Amino acid sequence: MAIRHVRFDMNELAKCAAQSIGLDPTQCVRVDKFPDGMFNKAFLFTMDNGAQVVGKVPNPNAGRPHYTTASEVATMDFVRSRLGTPAPKVLAWSSKASENLVGTEYIIMEKVSGLQLDKIWPKMDIKERFELVKTISGYQKSWLSASFAQYGSLYYSADLPGCDECTLSKADGSRIKERGFSVGPSTGREFLDDGRTAIDFDRGPWNTVEQYKTAVGLREIACVQNVSELPKSPVSLYGPGTYRPSRSQKTAALEAYLRLLKYFLPLDRSISSSYVWHPDLHSENIFVNPERPAEVLGIIDWQSTELLPLFDHTRDPYFLDFDGAHLDLSPPQLPDNFDQLGPMEQEKAKSVYLKTSLVTLYRGFTLAKNETLFKAMEFRQSTSFEMMLLAQNLFVDGEALYLSRILQLQDEWASLPGVSASGNPPFPLEFSAAEAKSIDEDSIEAIRGMELMRRLKESLGDLWPEQGIVRSGQHDQTKERLKQAKMEMIGRLSRSEAERRAWENAWPFDA
Repeated sequence: MAIRHVRFDMNELAKCAAQSIGLDPTQCVRVDKFPDGMFNKAFLFTMDNGAQVVGKVPNPNAGRPHYTTASEVATMDFVRSRLGTPAPKVLAWSSKASENLVGTEYIIMEKVSGLQLDKIWPKMDIKERFELVKTISGYQKSWLSASFAQYGSLYYSADLPGCDECTLSKADGSRIKERGFSVGPSTGREFLDDGRTAIDFDRGPWNTVEQYKTAVGLREIACVQNVSELPKSPVSLYGPGTYRPSRSQKTAALEAYLRLLKYFLPLDRSISSSYVWHPDLHSENIFVNPERPAEVLGIIDWQSTELLPLFDHTRDPYFLDFDGAHLDLSPPQLPDNFDQLGPMEQEKAKSVYLKTSLVTLYRGFTLAKNETLFKAMEFRQSTSFEMMLLAQNLFVDGEALYLSRILQLQDEWASLPGVSASGNPPFPLEFSAAEAKSIDEDSIEAIRGMELMRRLKESLGDLWPEQGIVRSGQHDQTKERLKQAKMEMIGRLSRSEAERRAWENAWPFDA
């Protein structure tokens, strides 16, 4: 809980809220707290004349002091004033706790009108949903209208002394200096989470996509080598009889990634260019007009926004709630045996059909209106993208399967576009028969660990603590069920007292 505990003066924050809209501090008559998020606390301040503003305070786990708040404010201003995106207007803010009376960093912003999309999405028909998809696609097109010369995160120049103002390339090919804005260190979650905040490594900015992707690998190596204890995997249970993560294996996987990286980068520079993009387009971050739900009134939560290569941004918006990876534009079909299914199975099939229909419409619309974005979506289906994506979190998990995938890559090597463009060099890595055998054995054991976690997740059902979050009112029940599951699993898998102790230490849910 310490990572979400922050001390500050609420009276001073209320004063700032009132003064941000030209009122006397005494005119703030009510403060309501929004439900806690992972990284922030948010409050609704109501004045005696009915005016309302939102105040936001970052938790200690939100990011590095100053940078996270400063970048969020500048990003909201940029996408609102330069790109026509309905981000909340910032009314007052401070990124340095030592320079204000509140005692912490804060942002005061306008209260977005309308309703959160998740409140009305279930009531919207497919036509209304597609109209909303077209609206969101319009904002994506505006984000594509200007690419940056560097990769990192966006700031006001005044908050980054010594940094040049950023250079933008417009859709017409012109290049301009964007006065008042600069590119600085990344505030992305992958540069912060799992203890990364405390480790010293290159956080940017970077001038080329290869520099950025190289920095990702070096970041993971620095974390592997310098943390006191490796983080526990969120997707696998590792103990006796399964793969056991090690610093040496993680380092080997990351060094292999760095050797191969230049062959993974796309040849089409348009999808490698740096763009600003909303990092989390789920239904709670989108506010719409309840009478005309295709009208977006606000998009919130720009914290940790990064300027990344387009292919890293590109994925189906989270609010579409679609897990299918294959980029298919053909109309979906109900199962051939739909009429023979029971009522529950039919409802499930119809739900999948509607979700697939909507994401197909989105992808088709993207192809027609945002062709560069669609090309980036296509690249995400490639082996080259897969190998870059999987390397981004090897500090936490995945090195056994990554090394196994590299072994397989030898057979696909000649088909990679980056290899052909480089004159078809031979595969640059060599593995002895013993090394290959060890990698294969590790991958089998890693898959077993993933299967154990999958079964555990299934056994908990709705009680599963996704990303460590437990639903309101279910804390004690979830804790008790995890305790039971732990005892059952240890009893089933342990063949000795030593193995029992090893599984006790490996269990990731006691903290």
